[in-house]
Amino acid sequence: MGLEPTTPRSTIWCSNQLSYIHRSNAAAKVIYFLDLQKSKPSYLTPLAVEAFFIPSYKFLQVFNPTENSTRALQTFQLIRFAAMLTIGIGMARLGYTRAEIGNYEAVLFVSGLLSTFWITGLVQALLPLYGSPSGFVKTDNTLFSAFLVILGLTLASCFVALAFSKSLISFAKLENRNLFYLMVLYLALSAPATMVEYIFMLHGKYKSMITFGLFTYGMQVLLVLLPVVLQLQVSAAVISLVAVSAFRFAWLVMILYKYSTFKINVDFIKEYLKDGLPLSIKFLISSSGLYIDQVIIGYYYDASTFAIYRFGAREIPIVAILASSLSSAMLAEFGNAYALPKTLESIKSESLKLMHWLFPAAIASILFSRMLFPLVFGSNFSESANVFMIYCLIVISRLIFPNTIAQGFRKNTAVLVVSGVEMLLNIALSLLLVKYFGIYGVAAATVIVYILEKIILVGFNSFSLGISASNYIPLRVYLTYSLITLLTFALAWSFL
Repeated sequence: MGLEPTTPRSTIWCSNQLSYIHRSNAAAKVIYFLDLQKSKPSYLTPLAVEAFFIPSYKFLQVFNPTENSTRALQTFQLIRFAAMLTIGIGMARLGYTRAEIGNYEAVLFVSGLLSTFWITGLVQALLPLYGSPSGFVKTDNTLFSAFLVILGLTLASCFVALAFSKSLISFAKLENRNLFYLMVLYLALSAPATMVEYIFMLHGKYKSMITFGLFTYGMQVLLVLLPVVLQLQVSAAVISLVAVSAFRFAWLVMILYKYSTFKINVDFIKEYLKDGLPLSIKFLISSSGLYIDQVIIGYYYDASTFAIYRFGAREIPIVAILASSLSSAMLAEFGNAYALPKTLESIKSESLKLMHWLFPAAIASILFSRMLFPLVFGSNFSESANVFMIYCLIVISRLIFPNTIAQGFRKNTAVLVVSGVEMLLNIALSLLLVKYFGIYGVAAATVIVYILEKIILVGFNSFSLGISASNYIPLRVYLTYSLITLLTFALAWSFL
């Protein structure tokens, strides 16, 4: 199970872009793989593998993932995204039916539903609490204590799943109980294993993190797609997923043995839960926003209009991945109070680099969405492009990081309160705007409350922490890009 640190409400739009061409014309092979419908499985498997490994290899050559913790974590999350995308494409093209793919996705969905919010909160609480040691002391027991907390909540989540098995099976429309039990086993192994990449990051082992990501997600692509090629039942693919998770769990135990002592630190656990529980609730509230929007639209409109909204309510994936990874990487730097000016400058410089890439990407998406959506999803969903254009404006709130500052200072209760206010504002504004602008009003409400949340946190940091926005936001560049993005949206909405 991968981590989605910010738990975005929007459904991520899976897009695959190849920026570099391999000498053996790998890009042409990938395109051939995407278009291939009925060729023999023996030819498809190498192409599916290249679809994951070739772009990943070329990306690593250019991006320099071992430069710092931010680059390393961003690279790791992009590798994970590439693996998930490859598996999805492979299942669709190699012969699994929509029902079989639905069962596989249901396993991921239910396990994520039961664990993503609290694992995200606990990991983000751990980073500033643990800090970024230049070395490590073998007698340190904080990582093992954090592991025990996460393991305990994992077992509790598994117990909840078993207690409500009948409801969850019906809700997720799993075809049999065997898949459900495999889901519970996957949850038990994958949730704690999320710690691995962050332990590597905390100790500056960036090459080890990238190696772990490439190896385990590459193995996941191969093992999950193998049952598809062999035309086995979907349960075989889920068993492969469980096997990879077991391997990751074993890797976690090994690095815990290396970097921590297997002793319980009660004082640390108390501090950890004090910081982690508010963040976990915060991410639970944030993740509920998408469902609230859908309930509102479902109340006012029929199923066809609801589908149009769902297809358009997608955030550009690379924006969410790179921004959330930057936030998580910077949280670890707050463990050293003496390095605060350097940490703030790092947030400012790294966010500036993201702005130069992601604002243009959002602008291009706004300009071409009405042309591309009918080609990708069909003419029935051409109106979804309008919803997506509005969602592209989320980039304005994504690329500033006052939340990182507040969490770095462990003001997690304040972050939780702001998140609650955001949810209430979203409900109120959605109910107001849906009457005047329909589904576009609901999408606009999401964008507006995202921006308001960041503005509130900027004010909190300024008045409560004494940290001005100019210390961690390149204001001139940010405001210029934001204005250009809004003007582009207005022109595209009116004339394209």
